[in-house]
Amino acid sequence: MEINDFWKKKIYFYFTEILDFDNDGRVSSKDVSGFKEMYKYMKKLKHDSPELDKFSKFLNVWINNILSITNKKTGGHETSITYEDFRKYCEKIRVDLIGRKTWPSALSYMSDYIDALFNILDTDNDRYISKKDFLSNSANAEDLKSREKSWSLICDKDDNKKIDKRFFNELCIEFLVSTNPKDRGNWIFGTFRY
Repeated sequence: MEINDFWKKKIYFYFTEILDFDNDGRVSSKDVSGFKEMYKYMKKLKHDSPELDKFSKFLNVWINNILSITNKKTGGHETSITYEDFRKYCEKIRVDLIGRKTWPSALSYMSDYIDALFNILDTDNDRYISKKDFLSNSANAEDLKSREKSWSLICDKDDNKKIDKRFFNELCIEFLVSTNPKDRGNWIFGTFRY
C-alpha cells in the first residue's frame, strides 16, 4: 500500500496545524514549550507537575528521535525538524505499522506520546474520550463543525460512544498508515482540510 496525495496532505496538516506551534515551518524546542504550555492549561496542571514534566520529556525524546534519523542520513547537526523531515520519518514508521494494531518494540516510545494525546482529549479525566470531550478541544466554530463531522466518522454516528485508550491507539496507528479517506483513524485529529 503506497502513500498517496491524501496521506501526504494529512501528514502536512498534522505538522503545520498541530506540531509547528509558532508557525515558522520547523518544529523545535520552542514548539515543545508551546505545546507544553497548552497541555498545562488544558489539564489545569501546576508548572512543577510531574505529569507536565513527563509530557515535556517524551516530546523532546520524540523530536530527538526524528532528528537523529534526519542527522544520520544527512550527517548534519539539525536542532529543528522541517516538514520534509517529518514526512520521511512518518513514511519510515508507517512501514513498521502496516497491518498492526499496536506499536512494535522499536517504536515503544510512541506509547507515551499517544497517551499524552489521549489525555489532552480526555478533558474530564474519566479515561474515555466522549463526544463532549472531543468537541471541547475545538479552537473555534469552524473547528467545532469539523470535529462534529470527525466524531460521526469515527464513531459511526453514535453520539454516546466513548473511545478508550486501546481504540484511540488503533485510530492513531491507522492515521499514520491509511491512504483511504474513509478509514476512521484519519479523522481522530479532526476533518481538517485534506
